Amino acid sequence: MRARALLGALLGLGLGAACAQFSGPSESRTPRAAEVDAVIRAVCTSRVPLGHLDGCRQVSSGGRPGPELRSPQARLLFSSLLPGTFTAPGRRELLATFCTETEGCAGETVLLRRVQGRWVAAEPVRGALLAGPCLTYPRPGGTQAAVCLDESRAGEPLGRALRSVSWPAGKLRVQTAALFPRLGFRDFFGRGSEQCAGRWELEPFSWDDRDRDADGRPDLTLRATLTTYSRRPDLCTLGMGFSGEALAERSVRRDLTFVWTGDTLRATGTTADILRKYAGGR
Repeated sequence: MRARALLGALLGLGLGAACAQFSGPSESRTPRAAEVDAVIRAVCTSRVPLGHLDGCRQVSSGGRPGPELRSPQARLLFSSLLPGTFTAPGRRELLATFCTETEGCAGETVLLRRVQGRWVAAEPVRGALLAGPCLTYPRPGGTQAAVCLDESRAGEPLGRALRSVSWPAGKLRVQTAALFPRLGFRDFFGRGSEQCAGRWELEPFSWDDRDRDADGRPDLTLRATLTTYSRRPDLCTLGMGFSGEALAERSVRRDLTFVWTGDTLRATGTTADILRKYAGGR
């Protein structure tokens, strides 16, 4: 029961936070009990380095293994998985994400492969943490890419990111199509960004992936709210100014359209203009 409660708490704080107030299709899902045991066993016996997961062990409660694992570096929960064929045609693979019990998700995403009837950890996904909604998009040659509304990573402003993750020629490639930083944390380590001066925040709230250019491939439309807040001297002071006291002056919808080329997400002209002005938290 404790393990189930921990998983529920994580989904509320980690995966749930990434998906909060966000709607649209997603192929990411909560792992089933049998998948939890098989994937954690594969990760904790891995012969390849997996960052925070190195040296982990599955935690049991009441004599029954659960979704929690502990390593010398961290305590994490197996929060979500995305099935697909990522590195070579015909392969059964999973992208499994492990989150810490914090707001948002700090942790690791791991690529696993089905080999002789069991899951084997193949490699960590460096540069992406796929804790939010994800879709699989077709690539040439019969493989797939993961397109996700991701968590921000080290070196990026706190917020969300639209990314694609693929393995062209079997080598991991992570591409960031857009960043959506939270206004109140933009100047946590400095002052004077354009975002804080303009008092704006671009926040995604839904998406769909219908084919818009009739090329037989899905394209992505991401809907976002552009909000401008009232001026306050402490709005972006060390990440503490943006709070429930900040008042929205104006809020408008912006539709961001990305064409899937079969290899990458390419913003349309109008979307590229919006991103240049409002995405990235300069």
